[in-house]
Amino acid sequence: MAKQKRQLTPDEVTELFSELDDSGVLDPSRKRRDTPRPAIDPLSGDDPSGSKVDSTISRAAVGFILIMLALVLGMQIWYGVSRRLNTANLSESVNFRTVSSALEGGVEWGDGFTQFPRAFTVDEADERSGLVEVTVVNTTSANEIELFSNSLIQAAALATNALLNDDINQVIYNVDAQFDDDGKITHDSLLGLLPASGTERTVFTFIWTKHRSDRSSNIDWEVRVIGMDEKTAAAIQEQVNSVSSLIEDPNLTQDELDAQAADRAQQLVGGTALPGVAAAADDAAGESGDDAAMDGGSGSGDAPEEPAGEPAL
Repeated sequence: MAKQKRQLTPDEVTELFSELDDSGVLDPSRKRRDTPRPAIDPLSGDDPSGSKVDSTISRAAVGFILIMLALVLGMQIWYGVSRRLNTANLSESVNFRTVSSALEGGVEWGDGFTQFPRAFTVDEADERSGLVEVTVVNTTSANEIELFSNSLIQAAALATNALLNDDINQVIYNVDAQFDDDGKITHDSLLGLLPASGTERTVFTFIWTKHRSDRSSNIDWEVRVIGMDEKTAAAIQEQVNSVSSLIEDPNLTQDELDAQAADRAQQLVGGTALPGVAAAADDAAGESGDDAAMDGGSGSGDAPEEPAGEPAL
C-alpha cells in the first residue's frame, strides 16, 4: 500500500515560498530579510500572489473621480460667489468705477447675469446730474435684428439696475457696430480669434427715463430708441417679417401672401373686404397679372355699372 504524502501546513508553505527570489527561483541559501514580507499562499483562491492590485486600482479611480467632482463643484461655487461679490450694485452707488465694473463683469438680470460687449466707454456717471451714459461696441451680432435684440436686453438690464437708484433719472445706452465696405455688419468669428473689422459708427441709442409725480406715488419708466436710420429700420423689419420665416412654402411670394390674407379677411366680414386689405389685394392682383372680377358680372368678364348715388364696395 502506497504511503500517503503529508500536506504542508500554511506555515510551512509560507516558509517555503519565503525563500523564492524576485525571479521565482528557489534559493535555500538566501537569508530571510529582517523586514516582514507579505504572506504568499499559492493555494489561496482570493489572492495567491499576496497583493491587492485590483482593489487598489479601484479605490484610486473612485478617489480620483470624487476629487475631480469636488474640484469642479468648488470652482463653480467660488466663481458664483466671487462674481456676485465683484458685481457693482448700481442701486446703491453710481460713479465711473461702479458703472465700469458693471459693464465689465455683468449685472444680475432675471435668474442669471447679463454680459456686455468687451469694448465700452463710460461717458457719464454722476448721481448729482442723475445721468448715466455709456457707449458699447457690439462685435458679436451678425445682423441688424440680432444687434437690436441683444442690445435691447443689455440696455434694459443696465437701466433697471441704475434706475433703482433714487438719484438716477436717465440711462443712455449708445450702441456702435462695425461695417464693411458693402454696409454689412461684421462680427467676431472662430470663437473671437478673428475679431470684427471695418468702419465703426453708432447704429442706435436706447434712452431709459424715470418720471416722478408729486401728485402720485407711481414711478413711470419710459424707453425710447433714437438714431436709427431708414436703412437699418428697413433691414430689421425685413428680417422680422421675412416670408421664409412665416410660411412653409419657399416659392410663395409676398404678393401671393397678401392676396391670401385679403381672401381670409373677406370671408371673415361676409365677403366685404376692409378698405386697406382690399387695396392690398388689388395691388397684388395687378402685379401678378390676374384680372380681378366682381361677382354677378357679365359673361364677358366686365363688371356692371354701379347705380348712381350708391358707393361701390
